Amino acid sequence: MILIVLAAAIATAWAVGEPSPARWQAIILAAVASGSGAAAGWLVARWSQGRTAATAVAGGLGSTLVRLAPPLAALGWITTSEGAMQAAGAAGLVVAFYLVLLAATLPLIIMDGRKPGQDGRGTTAN
Repeated sequence: MILIVLAAAIATAWAVGEPSPARWQAIILAAVASGSGAAAGWLVARWSQGRTAATAVAGGLGSTLVRLAPPLAALGWITTSEGAMQAAGAAGLVVAFYLVLLAATLPLIIMDGRKPGQDGRGTTAN
């Protein structure tokens, strides 16, 4: 699902913007930074589910860090360097791709979450 959403975001960004080599480079940078962060963050969150509570919390925090690091590094690089990619709107593309992929991965993480009674202790009474 992440790849489908990423492909749709790339196609939309290409169709909406002015076609130029700098725009294409900006789209590729945004897709790689946001896509790699989203995929790695989802994998970390998926790995930490169904374990102890401390591991689940650490996995959630680690997932957020892994998801944020590549787009933030790309934004830092874009904003400190002047050039055609900055003029092509690369910073806006990174933010847009990040938000779209975040909206796509959160339901995946929630749907894959721990089910009641999955912790091995059975169901608990209220």
